[in-house]
Amino acid sequence: MAKKKRNPARRNFFRVVGLIGLLLVGGIGYGFIGAAPRLSQTEFHIGKQVPQCLHCHTQNVENAPIMPHRPMTTCTFCHSPQEAH
Repeated sequence: MAKKKRNPARRNFFRVVGLIGLLLVGGIGYGFIGAAPRLSQTEFHIGKQVPQCLHCHTQNVENAPIMPHRPMTTCTFCHSPQEAH
């Protein structure tokens, strides 16, 4: 049975294409996570825990805008919290 010849140029091509793919997927993921806006500077967002945030935005309390996505377990995974001044 004939032994297959390994082509180093072909192997390097696939390594480069794989690296480009990983960088592209990582960049898109980083951009997606970084696209969430900061929480607005209101008394409701400062020092609140996640259940209170979810309650306001899912029940339309205090004219809070509805979330444009499904409720997540934590808001600060994507959104940066506001600090008290």
